[in-house]
Amino acid sequence: MQRERIQALLKEFVTQLDGQADPPVPDEATFKELGVDSLSLVDLFFKLERELQVQIPDEEISEISTVGDLLDHITGGTAPTGQL
Repeated sequence: MQRERIQALLKEFVTQLDGQADPPVPDEATFKELGVDSLSLVDLFFKLERELQVQIPDEEISEISTVGDLLDHITGGTAPTGQL
């Protein structure tokens, strides 16, 4: 499923940022709380667009502040949320 793939990519990305093995990435966490600064967030969006063949319009980026927001944006918000 696409939601699980997105969650796995997010977890991989956060792991690369902080070096912690298997970090918790709850849906309600903001990217700032996860150590993702604005430049890293742009990198994350590009990676997701490339890996998942999706597009995140620039004007919608400011609306995405949490992991859950991103998951809902990409998947249409149809899947249940939870902690990774």
